[in-house]
Amino acid sequence: MEFTVENITYELITASDIIRDGLGIELWNKNEKKMLIEIFRNDSKKKIEFFSEKSDLPFEIIEHLLDAFESKVGRQFQD
Repeated sequence: MEFTVENITYELITASDIIRDGLGIELWNKNEKKMLIEIFRNDSKKKIEFFSEKSDLPFEIIEHLLDAFESKVGRQFQD
């Protein structure tokens, strides 16, 4: 899913990770081709992890990220 905020195009990507054993949502700045934020459901640790490369983003972007996490990944851990 792509969206634009303040003339910057972002993309949300659902990504699985076999090594970390889970599924996450990544927020990418398409203009810079750089991942900015990841919310990851770590199924082996039974916890949700957050990584941020950047701390000064409009809240609208965080809302998109959280909505995508809830709808595409969810909080139910897989065995």
